[in-house]
Amino acid sequence: MRSLHDGGGRAMTGTTTAAEIWETTLGQLEIRVTRANFETWLRDTVGLRHDDGRFTVGAQNDFAREWLGARLRPLITSVLAGVLGRSVDVAFEVVRAAENEPAPLLPLAQGAEPARRSAPLPPALNPALTFETFVAGEENVVALEAARKAAAGKAAASPGATNPLVFCGPSGMGKTHLLNAIGHAAHASGATVIYAPAERFGNDFVRAKTDGRFEQFRARYRSADVLLIDDFQFFEGKRGFQEEFFHTFNQLQAEGRQIVVSADRMPSELADVSDALRSRLSWGLVADLPRPDFSTRLAILRAKAGRHARQLPDEVLHAIAERCCPSVRELEGYLNRVLAYVPLVGGAASLDVVERALSPFAGVPEPQPPSSDAVVEAVCRRTGAQAGALRGQSRARDVTYARHLAMYVLKEDSRLPVAQIGRLFGGRDHATVLAGVRRIGLELRTREATSEDLRAVREWLSPPPSARVG
Repeated sequence: MRSLHDGGGRAMTGTTTAAEIWETTLGQLEIRVTRANFETWLRDTVGLRHDDGRFTVGAQNDFAREWLGARLRPLITSVLAGVLGRSVDVAFEVVRAAENEPAPLLPLAQGAEPARRSAPLPPALNPALTFETFVAGEENVVALEAARKAAAGKAAASPGATNPLVFCGPSGMGKTHLLNAIGHAAHASGATVIYAPAERFGNDFVRAKTDGRFEQFRARYRSADVLLIDDFQFFEGKRGFQEEFFHTFNQLQAEGRQIVVSADRMPSELADVSDALRSRLSWGLVADLPRPDFSTRLAILRAKAGRHARQLPDEVLHAIAERCCPSVRELEGYLNRVLAYVPLVGGAASLDVVERALSPFAGVPEPQPPSSDAVVEAVCRRTGAQAGALRGQSRARDVTYARHLAMYVLKEDSRLPVAQIGRLFGGRDHATVLAGVRRIGLELRTREATSEDLRAVREWLSPPPSARVG
């Protein structure tokens, strides 16, 4: 790909792809159109090509392609020009079926081996979500390393280690990014990849039963070398979907295939999911993706801003990174708003411009999360355990419980990375910390005393009314 330049002659990186350029453009468009229009027409579009002064955007179907060309072409052309730093023609073409149409159920050729059948790149994969575009930080390095192993086929060879691989965490933390990155890398190595949100799996299941194509449905999902299921929490309370996925899981695991799942909670915290399925999801590695710390937020902003023709001073990126952001997605929204706001007010980007651009999001400042010392002190005060014992090697039941309770609060309330929590308690490893957190999560649903202890700890950690804003 040739170099791109802004109006002042500054070259963007020559490795910037059409998919990455379009991701930046979508961020700009999201704040320029109504939420309904963005979700309906723009959310699932992709950047396909950028050559000879033309930028090609992929749409879901003919109707979406025509609508975008007739209604949004002028706006898209204008925003793209701002991103690229020069004018460009925009074209639209269909690249995949709409989300409400069934995923293709590919019949097997006679005598074909299901596990090794070649397949085109799964159309649901987002071309911009790769390992190269994922920004690593201390809090997500374990998840990233596990994802690379899964993509390389190293995890499936050792069931119970990192197969299955489960990513968990709130929305907007990078779970879908890692699933897509695994899909791209695994497909590039020759593996058959199936990526599907849990809702798509469920819809395919229902349609297959209705249309009498159930064997084709099973053949498709059970022929994958790498099966990627996003938003697993959709299966909660849906016994039929759970049972079918349970059997799919068992077959793939028995044949040494890789299974990767994402969910907004740990498997132990998913409600109304069968014990057998929850147990299987816990066989391998559960990797959490917490909120990024300041250094990671700054790295994300630098990476995203670097794909844009308009330069932002580092002090501006620092100011954006210092704001409390519940998710990476919201952080990117802040950046996009600043990038869109600067040309409207004229002049150069400055700290004052950042404050004005983001003033609608100021609201009430988010309280600072409790420190690790405060959490340990509150837990000890509630349970009677000694801080030294929590940080030591004692395996006494009361000490272990208090240690696990502190780990839970540090992860959920203080939002510390699992690795950092492990270091606070005598250098315990990632799996040990997650096991402790899972234990408390389970007891919160089954043991009233644990719920009471957590409430008391949180009350002690809450700032007094006089210290609260508003």
